Amino acid sequence: MHVINTLTNIGSNAGTEMYLVENACSLYSCLLVNKQWATVTVPILWTNPWKYEKPSKDEIDETFWPLIIKAVYSCFSPDTKDLLKKNGLDLILEGCVTPIFNYVRFCQHLSPEIIDQLTHERSFNESRGDIYRPFRDQLVEQELYKLFMSSSSLRHLVLPKVPLSYCPGFGLCLQKLRELVCRSDQPVDLFYGLAQICRGIQGIIVDPCIDDNAGLAALIEFQSNLKYLEIHAPEARAVECSLISQAIVSQAHSLIYIHFQGFLCIHPSTLASLSNLKTLKLFMSGHITNIQQFASSTFPKLEVLDIFWDEHTPFDIFTMLIRNTKGSLKRIYWNTDCPPKDSEDIRYYLNILTHNAFSNLTFVTVWWTEDVNQEFEKFLRSCTNLQALKICSFPLDGIPQAITKLLQILSKYTPPGLNVLDIDGDWILTPDHLQKFLESWEKKQRLSLFISPKITLLEEHKHLINLYREMGVLKHFQDAEFLDEVEYLKDIFDLC
Repeated sequence: MHVINTLTNIGSNAGTEMYLVENACSLYSCLLVNKQWATVTVPILWTNPWKYEKPSKDEIDETFWPLIIKAVYSCFSPDTKDLLKKNGLDLILEGCVTPIFNYVRFCQHLSPEIIDQLTHERSFNESRGDIYRPFRDQLVEQELYKLFMSSSSLRHLVLPKVPLSYCPGFGLCLQKLRELVCRSDQPVDLFYGLAQICRGIQGIIVDPCIDDNAGLAALIEFQSNLKYLEIHAPEARAVECSLISQAIVSQAHSLIYIHFQGFLCIHPSTLASLSNLKTLKLFMSGHITNIQQFASSTFPKLEVLDIFWDEHTPFDIFTMLIRNTKGSLKRIYWNTDCPPKDSEDIRYYLNILTHNAFSNLTFVTVWWTEDVNQEFEKFLRSCTNLQALKICSFPLDGIPQAITKLLQILSKYTPPGLNVLDIDGDWILTPDHLQKFLESWEKKQRLSLFISPKITLLEEHKHLINLYREMGVLKHFQDAEFLDEVEYLKDIFDLC
């Protein structure tokens, strides 16, 4: 009934289409009601039809691609169908009647992987043993790109190696492009061509970024509202991309999200210029050059700092970076690969977080040892808006810590909104300690508890976990080495 009302009132609110997009089964049912319902449903399903390939994790729908391919091939023009038939591809057009809708017109997402699936899935059986198959596959691929470029208005594109400029409608198709995935080793002219057409791209992912590229730099610089930039630079090809760095600086007015993986291929001063940055994500496998300049960067609007991996940068460098922010931080996620050197490092870090400027924190990673109990208590009392907390053991020398005191402090001083707790590292957790902690949580918000796989769980532990789940104290429980990989918490880490 809700789907019927939603379709009837389509367009009445901003959440209507989002509800429909996330309910594929209901949408498929709606297709069968009548033409009016199908007219509303088809554009929603075909915005990004490829994402419906697997209805569930444990189910593979073998009928998906044959049906999708038949619908796409049906949209070929008569001239294209004649061309394919003349080149021995009659069988792949079998059953492709004139479609009720121009399905391709509604597509907004395209990648070489999708084109490859559309090319090879249908022609495999028909072309087995065919010495001319590579030629025929290339012909189908070429005609598919022409079809999408002439019919669609793409919002998301993974840039292929083949030039798109030969496709009719290339310019109109990409005028509304919002996200581009590309490689830095693609032809400079290809990027120059895109820069002439695409001015409203909001997100660019460069994977890999293995060299400086003047065309890519021009494409970045010519965007009017670039918000999101993700760069994967392999450490083995470590180069500083000065042209791309200059282009990034030109986007300081709009860039709010930066993600670097591998090697930091831009100068740290480039990052320092991004005064509107709200999210900084780092997954670094190489040294950051001019590290002190990185530490002195000031991000007055930074809300999210995620350090997924960085085993080279000293702990105090990131501490100084956090200190230099202006109180807007809401999340500090930290993996344990760059731990503090000693208790004094932890004490200094906790004192920074305790300052009133960090009262907006809702998710934070901290380290704990009994030497910093006083600072840890102050931190919990001051960060009253905390919803998720990750606590790492210290020292990280393979000797498990007794968790008794930590659990006592958490029971007494936990902020009222806390509902996600991650206990990471080497700990000794007895069933008695776990029971007392869960008892103390009975009148608080339902807790999602994640613990390190290094913590030994006995049958008695498991019995307590099941008991407190049934009582409604525990909402979720899981062993988790890396909290950012927990599917249940995907929304916390996926802000884009």
